[in-house]
Amino acid sequence: TLQTGYIQTILANKNLTWAESKQTNIGLDVTVFDRLSLVADYFIKETNKMILTRTLPGTAGLNTQTINAGLVKDKGIELGLTYNSNKQAAFTYSVNATLTKLNNKVEELAPGLENIAVGTNFRNELAPLTINVGQPLYSYYVLKTDGIFQSNAEADNYKSAGGQKIQPNAKAGDFKFVDINGDGSIDGNDRYFAGSAYPDFSYGLSFNASYKNFDFNIFAQGVQGNKLFNAVKRTTYSASGPSYNKLVGILDAWSPENTGGKVPIISTSDNNGNFNASDFYIEDGSYLRIRNVTLGYSLPKSLTSKLKTGAVRIYATANNLFTITDYSGFDPEIGMDNNGLDVGRYPQARSFILGLSVNL
Repeated sequence: TLQTGYIQTILANKNLTWAESKQTNIGLDVTVFDRLSLVADYFIKETNKMILTRTLPGTAGLNTQTINAGLVKDKGIELGLTYNSNKQAAFTYSVNATLTKLNNKVEELAPGLENIAVGTNFRNELAPLTINVGQPLYSYYVLKTDGIFQSNAEADNYKSAGGQKIQPNAKAGDFKFVDINGDGSIDGNDRYFAGSAYPDFSYGLSFNASYKNFDFNIFAQGVQGNKLFNAVKRTTYSASGPSYNKLVGILDAWSPENTGGKVPIISTSDNNGNFNASDFYIEDGSYLRIRNVTLGYSLPKSLTSKLKTGAVRIYATANNLFTITDYSGFDPEIGMDNNGLDVGRYPQARSFILGLSVNL
């Protein structure tokens, strides 16, 4: 009879200590004529003995161990700029803009560690994340694609200097992978660093205005230059493995009638490994989102006094009104959640609100 029991899966580490960090900030606050103000902050932060989880080899009999892994450095700048109009005018307004730029880099790892494979994955099939010296934390480490084979002859002629086929199972419609190390085969040694979820910069812009009894606000926010790993393509663009509903992008699969397709040929047997972790999944995650738009109207005091109430305001608000992005996934706003690995998180909803505010 089978009995429920317990087994140790994590190797203890008696030498584990708290991480240590130090940060240097240089700030500047400037206000001109009570109209224009600037806030700037330059920072450098070093985190030493950072606490990470490393995967153990199968011979260890255990899965992972938590360790003090090394040193990572963050440096960047935060800017805030605000302009206020003449407060005595009938039409008043203010504009606020923010910009943040951050560079993240792993400076060193614990002795004996060249890299740390990150356990975050998609359905135990795709695990593209790694931690390496000289790269941002949680960088994508994947195979490099070089288009799609247009014929069987083209696949057969993709050979090493020694004359052996580099992708022996490849046929027309399969991905061509780059043999980066030149050993005549495609394996984990041909992976390269293809970016990370850290953006080049993030920004926000808000505008507030009022005229007589009307008020208006709009707030936009976005990021630029980050990369996302759209892992949902594995189940929604591929016909191999378990059956799932497909996304419309699968219609761009290669076929003799669609030789310009960007998705590999539809096949229930992926002998070429077309859907292994590669830069096929990596997309530009930049976006601009209109986060909030509000229009309000406050009843004049002459009317509210007759109603024997305080201020009365009617307003309409739209949240997440629209998003400008080239990302093909459900929602580009995953940030560093899951380290940029998009596993199909439910997208943020658009909402419309009509409200009445009454002060008694």
